[in-house]
Amino acid sequence: MKRVLIFCLSLTLLGCSFVGEVGKTVWGSSTRALEKAKREGIERKYACRNEACFDAVLSLGYSEELYQPVIKKFFRVFLKNRIKNHIIVMGIPGNVDTTEVGIFFSPISNETTQVTISSLSSSAKMKVSQAVFAELEQRFNSMP
Repeated sequence: MKRVLIFCLSLTLLGCSFVGEVGKTVWGSSTRALEKAKREGIERKYACRNEACFDAVLSLGYSEELYQPVIKKFFRVFLKNRIKNHIIVMGIPGNVDTTEVGIFFSPISNETTQVTISSLSSSAKMKVSQAVFAELEQRFNSMP
């Protein structure tokens, strides 16, 4: 009984974010590794509102609940969070199906958004960045 009490007290002292992040890591939805990999990510800026860039990238993928075999879809959307401005994708052709790639959106101004692609897999990062940037360049002007 004392051990359980000490364990609960320890978790309380460590804070909720630690418990939440451990749970996310176990469940497989933690974005911490992808956020750290942003330093080596591939970045481009586009003349578009953050929401428009986000929606353009979503058009390249499909999600499990809405899955319909469509040839144009490039990857599976694993997580999307408009508040945190990121999309996590998997199922990149030629890579292990569970390889995660993070697509992060950073509004620079009302009409300019920076898009950063990160992954622990350099080949998955390259494939996703090529597809995402090609789609965005068809829809929006790239910025220096």
